[in-house]
Amino acid sequence: MHRISRIHARLENDHAELDDLVAQTFAALDAADAAKIFENLDFFWARLGMHIRAEHLRLFPAVREIAARSQELAAIPKILDQLREDHDFFMTELARAIKAMRLVFSFGNETETFAVVRSILEAVVERLKEHNDIEEEQIYTLTTDEFLDDDSAVQLLASVQMELDRYPARFESRSKQ
Repeated sequence: MHRISRIHARLENDHAELDDLVAQTFAALDAADAAKIFENLDFFWARLGMHIRAEHLRLFPAVREIAARSQELAAIPKILDQLREDHDFFMTELARAIKAMRLVFSFGNETETFAVVRSILEAVVERLKEHNDIEEEQIYTLTTDEFLDDDSAVQLLASVQMELDRYPARFESRSKQ
């Protein structure tokens, strides 16, 4: 059992927040509320992008440095590369779902479009579950005091939090909630 660092806890909490957002999107799909589906899907996509940005710009470089110091962590760079591929998949697929929702407002055909969006979202969620398990069990665990001194951990947490707080302009009012 690994100790949980503040960085680990913050990013795991963000995973839970993202899970809640995707659940809200599924609820809107169940209600067949096109406007709510689009709003929730767009916000989920943006928030996932913020999470990914925090990992790519802040966490992953730090973890690569940690891994470079230990032969036991030689597999970490390949894991990070796979996580990046997952991130690309998530963002590409969610962009497809958003594009489909935009077409609903122009051309109708809600039933078929909602089925396509649900299918895309289900594929994202399925892959996201395994992805998050890998991050939480193999990557975030490298942010404990075993691998980072106090100053480095504080700086990394602050930089990750800074990225998580950088909402796109269209969502700044939601960030205050």
